[in-house]
Amino acid sequence: MKRLLLATVALMAATPAFAQSTSSTPVVEFSGERAQVCEVRNFDSVVDFGSLSNVGNAGDVSDTVRVFCNVRFDASIESANGFLKLDTIVADAQPTSQSNHTAQGYPGFSSALDYSVSSVLGSADTSEIDNGSPESLGTELDPIDQQITLTYDTIPETQPLLGGDYEDTITLTLTPIDF
Repeated sequence: MKRLLLATVALMAATPAFAQSTSSTPVVEFSGERAQVCEVRNFDSVVDFGSLSNVGNAGDVSDTVRVFCNVRFDASIESANGFLKLDTIVADAQPTSQSNHTAQGYPGFSSALDYSVSSVLGSADTSEIDNGSPESLGTELDPIDQQITLTYDTIPETQPLLGGDYEDTITLTLTPIDF
């Protein structure tokens, strides 16, 4: 029995030497990134008002697009001409000014026509969208992944239009805003 007691005491005395092991707690950091994306998808690149009436009535034309923005964003629209403009190189057929669409050399006739653009993002017409200066459709808009309808409509003139093709180009800009 003495031997068993001595062996037990010796074992207990030796145990703390084994208990002095070191341990570590690992720390693992995770990271990832998702690119900011703001884009208009599946849009028609040509909107045809068709045959314009004597003073430019055309009726609504719609285009369904998908707007995807995975961050907050600002939306604006800009017109190249500031209106639908008669496609001509004849100086006398040019509109008098941005706000006066009378053809320079043909009093009583217009050679330009305003039009409107509207959607759930906002609306504007080319009398507000001067050529080269964007018009805001909204600021700090919420992230979106939605099909929206853009509706275009002409704003009739008070005098008849000169005959010919009328053209303009608009640019819809979505500008991402960091969270």
